[in-house]
Amino acid sequence: MVQLERVFRRIDDAEKRIRYSFDPGEQHLDDALQHDPPDAERIHVGLLAVDAGVGSIKAGIREAYNIPCECDDDGESSSSTTSPSQSQVSAPPGTATVMTNKMGEIRHGPQMSHLRLAVGGLDERLRGCALCLAAFPEGAVIKKRLLLHWWVAEGFVRSADEGKSRFDDLTAKGFIIPFTAPNAICRTVHRCTVRPWMRDLLLSVARRNGFLELNAGDVEFARRACLRGDKQAAGFSAAVRAIYNIGQKYVELNERWFAGKKDLRVLQLGQWREFSTAQQIASPMDSHIEVSGVERFRDMESCKNLRYVSFRGILRIKSLPSSIGKLRQLQVLDLRACHNLEELGQGIAKLDRLEYLDLSECHLLVGMPKGLGQLTRLQILKGFVVANSNSRDFCHLNELTKLEKLRKLGIVVGRMAVPVEDEFLKLGEFRSLESLRISWAVLSSAKNGVTAAASPRHSVAATMKYALPPNLKKLDLHCFPFADFARWVRPTGVRKLYIRGGKLATFGEDEEEWGAEVRRLRLRFLSDLHCDHGRLKRLFTNLDPGNTEIHECPNFIRGGMDHGKHDAGESAETHGAVEETDACNEIAV
Repeated sequence: MVQLERVFRRIDDAEKRIRYSFDPGEQHLDDALQHDPPDAERIHVGLLAVDAGVGSIKAGIREAYNIPCECDDDGESSSSTTSPSQSQVSAPPGTATVMTNKMGEIRHGPQMSHLRLAVGGLDERLRGCALCLAAFPEGAVIKKRLLLHWWVAEGFVRSADEGKSRFDDLTAKGFIIPFTAPNAICRTVHRCTVRPWMRDLLLSVARRNGFLELNAGDVEFARRACLRGDKQAAGFSAAVRAIYNIGQKYVELNERWFAGKKDLRVLQLGQWREFSTAQQIASPMDSHIEVSGVERFRDMESCKNLRYVSFRGILRIKSLPSSIGKLRQLQVLDLRACHNLEELGQGIAKLDRLEYLDLSECHLLVGMPKGLGQLTRLQILKGFVVANSNSRDFCHLNELTKLEKLRKLGIVVGRMAVPVEDEFLKLGEFRSLESLRISWAVLSSAKNGVTAAASPRHSVAATMKYALPPNLKKLDLHCFPFADFARWVRPTGVRKLYIRGGKLATFGEDEEEWGAEVRRLRLRFLSDLHCDHGRLKRLFTNLDPGNTEIHECPNFIRGGMDHGKHDAGESAETHGAVEETDACNEIAV
């Protein structure tokens, strides 16, 4: 009995501590909201303190009762990481209810009216950046690049650099939470999320101000229309500035979609979510969007102010209409994973303001149209297909040397590619290029799509001479066709070296140091590679073990760099998270 009394006394003391721990949070709210007019900065600081206090309360509950908390910040139950004996323990009556009620008061109480006034008091352009966050679902992980493209297109920021600064401002003020995959080598923030109560606040302000609309029945009158669910929009207001597909899998275009939309600046019909390779294999249709009436895309020529267009992941698009060349204000064109796309057309060469063009995973493209070298503002080009040299209709790498602002380039060497003899030597003339990816075509894969060369023609590209840009910082090689890396090109100045799949067997027999500048190394799916950590240390003398990843390289001998990432015990989920890690310099408008 004495022992039971002690146990109940400890439970009672713990419950009192938890209840009393709500008092500082209430005090922070009172202090933040007592100023008239409301001070936005003070309110944000107060809410961040409340959020930290809630985290402390959760930790106290876990420690006192040895149970998982049901409402972690990521929105997922932590019971999966708890033993059965722990999960069977129940919290004392009223504890969860008290915490839920307190959070409900913050989220839906009268304080929110003060917070709405505070958001309204923000700088107009910063307020526009913040309200864009309300378009995305609760708990969504949002790519930073998407936000920057939207903000620049609408004029909330003048450039990508200013957009990054605004992103940092919103982070500092507590509007967004930076999101970094736990196993990512690159620690630069490329994604973010929004707290549920903050999203409620922003959505409330956005609707009151007519900034955007999420209800399917009202998007026809909105300045920024967000498409969700199954209900199709018959048309949009003549003053619409953005059409954003948030969650509509099937989109039906008609003659009212684009006619007279002179103010339309953002057209995001494609997929904005990210899917790992494992997710795409498990559910291939989840990442795709079907659009009927694709012939209506020719009507976009009336949208003279379009600056951002994304058809990412849309099926049934076989070619771009020639009228796309009339979108002379277009800065961003995202066609990634348009698997039916066979032809870009000559109209794309007229987009002289284009800065970002993504053609990755468009597997039916056999070449690029001539004239891409005229897009002098182009900064990022992904998925450039090296064509057959016998064709006079396609663009070759030598034409791209005119692009003085190009700093990121992705090249696809197709199965039928027969490059010009010195085509890859032209890479040495790209003086502004900082990031380069080269993907060599392969046959279908037994695992992860990284097998040997697809056809005899492939050997033509594999035996050609290569050069690298003089100021290159990141080199990403997919399905590398050479066995000896040392016989290819020495990556002078490269700080990030990623090799995924292919025939790589050795970095050369010479023990001479040739990768002194490499700080980050990623080797994945290299079944023929025979190497060890000691060899890597001699070759890459400045390599940080924490920035080294060895995954699915069965002949790699471990030891000597214990802090590096390797594939032992790595799950499919971890593999997906690591795979989608982006380069630090990917952001551009």
